[in-house]
Amino acid sequence: YTTREGTDPLYYDAPDRLRVAVTSRAATPPGARFDYIDVNPVLAGTAVSIAAREREDVFARQRLFEPLGFAHYRWTGADGTGAVAGGWGLRLRAIDMAKIGMLVLDEGRWNGRQVVPAGWVRQMTTPSPTADDYGYYCWIHHVVEQGTPEFGAMGFKGQFITVLPAQRAVVVMTSLLPTDGGLRDATYLNLYRRMVGDYILPA
Repeated sequence: YTTREGTDPLYYDAPDRLRVAVTSRAATPPGARFDYIDVNPVLAGTAVSIAAREREDVFARQRLFEPLGFAHYRWTGADGTGAVAGGWGLRLRAIDMAKIGMLVLDEGRWNGRQVVPAGWVRQMTTPSPTADDYGYYCWIHHVVEQGTPEFGAMGFKGQFITVLPAQRAVVVMTSLLPTDGGLRDATYLNLYRRMVGDYILPA
């Protein structure tokens, strides 16, 4: 997407992120090329809000955070309209990140309750037509890489949730790395990969 402000604005300070998103121009036709950009979660979050008829943070609290027993979390960075950013700003404890990983591992079930439809979990962990390592906001085969299914989230400055179905394991790391590690910095990703593959799984 491109706007008058340039390509892929971060929207952090925009008073109305949705307005910026819908007035952006797609650089390529939909479905033609994978592009990890910040405008997409703004649009996806708005779609959730419209379908649920409530703000996405309220929907997430009622349908995900409360059923999983999240005790302490913050979703910061709302714009001037009160809408949170779907792609950033969520502060979670490591134990709650692990619960999300376990939810994926158990195909949407938590304590015997189907919190998320199993079909959705399968869909989000299936590679997209334009990227064999990314589903619906879910990275695929990015850490252990041994040819077995592996899913996860990687966030700003080194936040990781890694789901390893073959090992029935979930690995979580929180950090404050000095650059945008974890998501884009190959050095930090390789360090995390070594930590999981060489130390955590053998233990």
